[in-house]
Amino acid sequence: GREIAVRGDKLVVAQDADASNGSVDRFIVYTISPTSITLDKAYDVSQALWGIHLDGNTLYAVEDFSERVLRFDNFFELPAGMITPNKTVAIKSMVRTHGITYDRANDIMILTDVAAAASATDGAFTVINGYTNKALDNVITVAEQIIVEGPQSLLGNPVDIAFDRPSNRIYIAERAKDGGRVLGFDMPTASGDVAPVFNEVFAGASAIFLGNQRVKDVVQPEI
Repeated sequence: GREIAVRGDKLVVAQDADASNGSVDRFIVYTISPTSITLDKAYDVSQALWGIHLDGNTLYAVEDFSERVLRFDNFFELPAGMITPNKTVAIKSMVRTHGITYDRANDIMILTDVAAAASATDGAFTVINGYTNKALDNVITVAEQIIVEGPQSLLGNPVDIAFDRPSNRIYIAERAKDGGRVLGFDMPTASGDVAPVFNEVFAGASAIFLGNQRVKDVVQPEI
């Protein structure tokens, strides 16, 4: 399991292909309640998976080992079995996508790029304002992005990301720098090397979720 997303009583897990699961990339859907988790159905895909984000009945997913973002429409109504994305968008300049979050109210897509997994200095995140229109041609050019990267950013392997709309702040689980950090950035208005406004060591940080104005972290060391 790489990432989870929840809508109402449905929980989705993104499964990465591995010998232990038959080398299948898959979305597994569960029905949840405060006292139970019940398997609902599974969707197989041909793309390697990492981060996922639910926007109502639309699921966005990053394609691991690539610069691509996938969109699956009417996700929960699809029959079990093999599914294909309704849209695939290439994010130019990115090396390897991981973290993803989308703010529908402002139509902002925010993604992380771990680049080389062995490097603790080459990470980045990108903000795409007006994502829907910019993605119509299935390509997001560098000019259509705001990219934060560089030594001041402390980004090496930023593996997950969350956005706090009230404070207009982005939070990132950084896995590689000093063994793991939680970083916070004010929403950037231009590309460049920007220092975080929030910076705490958190060994093994690899997933992040923002709820009730608190940042919550999950340790999952594998990259």
